[in-house]
Amino acid sequence: MDPTFFQNPPAEQVVEQVTKQVEPKEPTYDDDQTRAAADLWRKRFKSLESKYEKALHEASVVDALVTDIRLLAPLSYDTAPEIARPRLASGTSQSALLLFSDTHVGQTVTPDQTLGFGEYNFRVFLARLKYLEDSVISILQNHTTAPIDELVVAMLGDMLHGALNHGSEADQQVTLFEQYYSAGHAIAQFFRSLAQYVPLLRIKTVVGNHTRWQSQHKMPTGNRFSNLDMFLYALIEALTRDIHHIHWDLNKQPFAVFEVQGHTFRASHGDHLKGGDKALGIPNHAIAREVSTTTQLFTKHGRQAPHYYLCGHLHRGIQLPHALGEIIINGGFPGLDNYALAGNFNPVDPMQRLMFVHPKFGRTAEYPLSLKFAKTETVPPYVIPGSFPVDRAEEKSTEPEENC
Repeated sequence: MDPTFFQNPPAEQVVEQVTKQVEPKEPTYDDDQTRAAADLWRKRFKSLESKYEKALHEASVVDALVTDIRLLAPLSYDTAPEIARPRLASGTSQSALLLFSDTHVGQTVTPDQTLGFGEYNFRVFLARLKYLEDSVISILQNHTTAPIDELVVAMLGDMLHGALNHGSEADQQVTLFEQYYSAGHAIAQFFRSLAQYVPLLRIKTVVGNHTRWQSQHKMPTGNRFSNLDMFLYALIEALTRDIHHIHWDLNKQPFAVFEVQGHTFRASHGDHLKGGDKALGIPNHAIAREVSTTTQLFTKHGRQAPHYYLCGHLHRGIQLPHALGEIIINGGFPGLDNYALAGNFNPVDPMQRLMFVHPKFGRTAEYPLSLKFAKTETVPPYVIPGSFPVDRAEEKSTEPEENC
């Protein structure tokens, strides 16, 4: 045994050991940071706990209110009826009337001669004719709930550009045969498509002044019907003769008088209406004289004076009232051309008119159909049989020049 085992340790050593056991350990930085984080989370917990208790109380109040409202609603209100689907009304039958004129097939207008604004050729004509066809069909199917008994088409002339050079060096770029043949087949297909959507298609005709013979300085008063428009009408009639509900009236008169739903219409090309200003293009005095003399003529013979006067020629849409109805002037297919630009006529868009005629109220809805939105496609919308060129201007622009 170690002899020093029972010996007392020195007093200094005992004091040092006691001091180490009694003195607290100094906290480190990490200890302080942990304590501070714990205090922060404790405060956040108490705050969230208070908000949660408040939200539970508010939700309980809202739920109670909603429950009370649901219990009271059937006692306070009737159940709302279902939304009724609109039904197609049968109503009174009406007629559709299309003004169709001034297509000027064969005319060529180029941007380089119209300040870049005008362009017209056979391809543009086909595109605008197809756009007109689609517009008429869409309106007949979707824009009216009344039954449509018939579609009446008033062909008001100048369907071909003709051969009037007006002193120009080389104004005629498409031959008369090409104008006649290509326009005939395109318009025949146009009518065949429209005939699928109406039980009766009536076509009324007058001839224009652009389609007179080259030797005629002015439109003749006798045999006025003998011109290229009448040849065209006869061709289209032959191309649609297998459709028995297409009824043609190849009119020999300078004016066509017919009835639509009991209302009298008087159609003309409009070249007899002279005068007027170029800013508005309205021959006011000529129109007033026509209404006056026509009313006197019909009244003298005990016939109903016309309610509506229809014409084209001016290439702009105009409507004027008179005592019994309206004077309605149709637009044209070309739009701005060399003649209008040089003469300072106000520029108008290409357009045609479609309207509905009611047996009691006369003309009701009316649609001025702007053709400027038609798009020229690579593949023409109508088929022209044969190998006849129908747009010489395009041919000249695409043919390579021969070396001299």
